Amino acid sequence: MQSPIPRPFGSVTLREKFHILGTVLGLPAVLLWNIVTKPLVPHNREKRWKRVLIDTTLTTAFTGFNRVELQYILGPSRPIIEKWATKAKTPIEVEDIGEDARLIWIGPKKTDKVILYLHGGAFSLSLQKPCLDFWKYILTELKQRGQDVGFAMLEYSKPLSASITYVFMESHLTLYVALFPNATFPTPLRQAVRALEHLQSSGMQVQNLQITGDSAGGNLVIQLLSHILHPLDNVPQVNLSAPILGAYPLSPWTRLIVPSGNRYDGIDTLNSKKTTDWGSEILQDVPESHNVYLEAANASPTWFAGIDKVVSRVLITAGGNEMLVDDIIQFNDLFAKHHKDVKFVIQNGGVHDDPFNDFFFGERNPVVGVLMPLIIDWFFDGFD
Repeated sequence: MQSPIPRPFGSVTLREKFHILGTVLGLPAVLLWNIVTKPLVPHNREKRWKRVLIDTTLTTAFTGFNRVELQYILGPSRPIIEKWATKAKTPIEVEDIGEDARLIWIGPKKTDKVILYLHGGAFSLSLQKPCLDFWKYILTELKQRGQDVGFAMLEYSKPLSASITYVFMESHLTLYVALFPNATFPTPLRQAVRALEHLQSSGMQVQNLQITGDSAGGNLVIQLLSHILHPLDNVPQVNLSAPILGAYPLSPWTRLIVPSGNRYDGIDTLNSKKTTDWGSEILQDVPESHNVYLEAANASPTWFAGIDKVVSRVLITAGGNEMLVDDIIQFNDLFAKHHKDVKFVIQNGGVHDDPFNDFFFGERNPVVGVLMPLIIDWFFDGFD
């Protein structure tokens, strides 16, 4: 069956605008109910009230809105990054790396030690401010320990078919975005490969590179490792002079089709039906023989054989109450059989992408969860 013509990024209908408005107007009542019932709900009882507000807001958003509505609400990544950088007084540098993609350096460009970040969002949504605050916190902590690290994030491609035009005071600004369904597999993988090639051509040694990504970005990290082991014909082959220093998939999306009636529905910020719907759409035009690149939890027992020659050390984390945790456990079991330096941590009571939520309100001194010190230590130990 031929796939439907993709809708431009964030192009909501009038009906969808009314739906957004109704959901937003109903949110205060939902928040109030969750605060009042906090002592009675096991998965909320130990949380700070701010975290209850954050998790409830995210659950409402991911459950209540479709992909295009969320794109409309959140907007594209670049304006978010530029606004954040101005407020945080952090310089950014944008490099066109080919394959219609860019690297955005957060802070000064440094290629002696690099973290390459592939952001999440179900291959459909933009990078958000809490994520930037999270990484700035980590970079600051590393610098205070004597590790001054370059941080580059991959900005996905921008085909004209996915344009949105904003009109403000008679001036027009067209922003191009290529997330799914306008950019399908293996486009993000091809761009991640190009990012790696560009960093190497800039003088970076792969033994000084740590690659990370959350959710769909974690999926893309695993895609990249799988591609190095099992090159896809239509994606440039990666030649490594040494193993990559580190890889950290955070709450990686390792099985796109989630079992219905997941026991963490209503507890996690994600929803099994919505996640499965989006995952099914991503897989619909992918040849079955390529599904393993997108669904590492379904890989064969030998798929990751030789992975220790590709990456030196690996960290995998998940929330104990996140919908993807069983799939992440299965992926870890397959992966760790072939690598001796894999650290796998499940955060008790954590939800999907839990560490980012600590930065939701943009506090100067956020109360960080138990994973944050572990993440900082892992990056520091690698570079040290």
